[in-house]
Amino acid sequence: MKQENGSGLRRFCVIAMPSLTYALQGEALLGGAGFPLSVIKLPAGATKKGCSYGLQVECRRLEEAVRRLEARGIRHGELIR
Repeated sequence: MKQENGSGLRRFCVIAMPSLTYALQGEALLGGAGFPLSVIKLPAGATKKGCSYGLQVECRRLEEAVRRLEARGIRHGELIR
């Protein structure tokens, strides 16, 4: 997924979240750390485990975002690149 940011395209990836609660916890953690992100509703069938919400983050910061979530014990599902 790509979006225009004024100076070029940025590529976004999604961290699937097991619930809206986890997605909001992740948003608070990562947003507070300066990550540009959005909580999004995933289409049905987007993940194997049926996660219905996700955190859309810049792909270049995906691994760092996952590390931060895991360090805080915030569960997540699949990574959609």
